[in-house]
Order: sequence, then C-alpha cells, then structure tokens
Amino acid sequence: MFDRRTLVACCVLAAPYAACLAQPAYTSDQYFDNRWYITPFGTYINSDNSRLADDGWGGGLAIGKPISPNWNLELRTQYEELDAALGGPGKYKNWSASLDAQWFFMGRQGFRMWQAGSVQPYLVGGIGAIDDKISGPQGSASKTSFMANLGAGVVWPFSTWGRLVADARYRYDDNHSNLASGGHMDDWLFSVGLQIPFGPAPRVAQAPPPPPPPAPAMAPPPPPPPVARSVSVAADGTFAFNKAELTPAGRSRIDNALQEFRSAGFQLRSVVIVGYTDPLGRDDYNQRLSQARANAVRDHMVRQGVPANVIQTEGRGEADLKITEAECRSQGKARTRTALIACLEPDRRVEIRAQGEQMQ
Repeated sequence: MFDRRTLVACCVLAAPYAACLAQPAYTSDQYFDNRWYITPFGTYINSDNSRLADDGWGGGLAIGKPISPNWNLELRTQYEELDAALGGPGKYKNWSASLDAQWFFMGRQGFRMWQAGSVQPYLVGGIGAIDDKISGPQGSASKTSFMANLGAGVVWPFSTWGRLVADARYRYDDNHSNLASGGHMDDWLFSVGLQIPFGPAPRVAQAPPPPPPPAPAMAPPPPPPPVARSVSVAADGTFAFNKAELTPAGRSRIDNALQEFRSAGFQLRSVVIVGYTDPLGRDDYNQRLSQARANAVRDHMVRQGVPANVIQTEGRGEADLKITEAECRSQGKARTRTALIACLEPDRRVEIRAQGEQMQ
C-alpha cells in the first residue's frame, strides 16, 4: 500500500521520551505495524436486566490487521454463559460474531505511560450477529439476531511479539425472538486480551547504496584527494516531541550546514548522516529513533538539491556518548529527571560527515 522508501519510523536525532515501535521506515504520519494478528481474550458481561440473568463470563478470539496508521479491522467471535436470575427463564449460552473497526485517534505513537512502550487508545464499533440460546426446566429456545457494539479501549505494545489489549463496549442485541422481557437487550462487555502478531516485526528501511560508476573507456586522470568535513547538529529544537519531522528551526540548521559547505566552495561527493541518542530508554527504541531521524535529515537535504545517491544514513542509538549518566550524577547535575535530561543534551545529536572536492 505504501512505498517502502516513504517509511521513516517515527523518530530521529534523539528525544529522551518518545514512543516508537519496531516497524517499517514510513514517514512518522504513515508509521504502523501492518502484521496480521490474533487476540485471545476474556470478557466480563454486565447483562441487561431484561434478560433476567446474572452477570457472567465469556471469552473468544479476534483476528485482525492494521490497514493504515489510524485504522484496524477485526473479525471477533465470543462465547458466554449467563446463569438465570431469580425468576429468570433459564441459563443463557450465547455465541456472537462481529466485524469491528478500530480507530486509533492518536495514531500508533499514542502517549507514553511505561518505559516499555506507548499506550495507544482507540474507539471501536462493529456489527454482526448473536445467537441467544436459553435452556431450562421448560426446555430450550434460541434465536439469531442482529447485534452491534460501540466502545473504547487501549493497546499496550510491551514487546514486538505481544500487546496487551483492554476495552469496554456497549452491545445492542436486537432479540426479535422475544427471549427476554423487552424488544431488545443492552449489555456491557469488559474485555482483556493478549494480541499476538504473526511473523517478524518489519524493519527500518535503509537508503540504497550509490550505484557503481560505469567503466571508463580510457583510464581518467586520478581525481584530487577527497576533502572531509563534519557538522554536528543538536537534536533539541530540531524535532518536535515524539515526531520525526524537522521543525522550522531544524530545517534552518540543516540549511545553514549546507550553506556553510557551499560558501566554502565544497562540492559534495558522499554524505553519511549518523544519528545518536542519549542513554535514556530501551536500546532497541533508541536504535530506531536515531535511524529514523537521520533519514528525515537525508530527505530534507535531497529536497535542498543534494543528490540522493550520494547520501547514506546510519543510526547508532546510544553509542559514542559525549557524556554518561554516571558523569552527570558525579557533577551533581542529575538531582531531578529534568536536570539529567538537560545534562545529557550533548548525546542527542546528528552528525553530517561529508567528503568532496574543494573547488577554487
């Protein structure tokens, strides 16, 4: 559905708090894990009074797939048993199935709650069918009716292989069979499940290497020795919190670096953009964060006229620290979380290492 080169995972240059799961290199607004998944779940049913039944328990299985950064589709089946209340007609044994759509209104980045990942809230709605079956001393009766549900929930991706899912839903049971005292039944469902994706997590795409030059018909004169230059760009102010897009200040910093090269008569031949983070956060998160923002810097340089085939990107996460957390503490600069983040600012950077020719 999306060009893999448009995939730039949701982070770069390094922010100490941002949530980014291991996924393909979409631009941040297109970032999502598009693997099929199953979700076994358990449900507590707060039954409608018109059923004349006690609350009960059930469970089932959902099969789904993310189809965009904001939407999932799921096929959900559930079985439940509800004992008769005083004066009730008998025991309910219900089967239901629905096709649901989940809307992640904050995108897949959600908001940060635990160190392991971001909590992703969503709204859900769906339609389907329910088979209400009552059995008791007077015999049994069943009827399949229209069903709809509407609710809200959260997904917590605690690992690349698993996500905790919890939601609450209102369920409308049309119940034209008159199995209950009313024309329809309104239940509330509270579910918790474990979402398990299929296959390996998609990885951040790398920029293709430059093509080899064509073989010359005659040996050309040796080129002048390459000149190396390096520019370090601080992350703070270059990217918004939890975003991979360059801010206006960030674009200005990259533009100033390019102007510095051009003003010095430096013609770019190869560029390596290396992203770094501070040591806060998980290693795999910091690796994706540094790679994705390096890719964002590359894309802006291409828009400013730098040939794409001379640029390579690399994310090194929390490697090559300028200052460590232990050094900050020994200097008395880590008494609070805010102070520690400020002390580690030199670690959050992107380095642009260029080679080329010094033109006269």
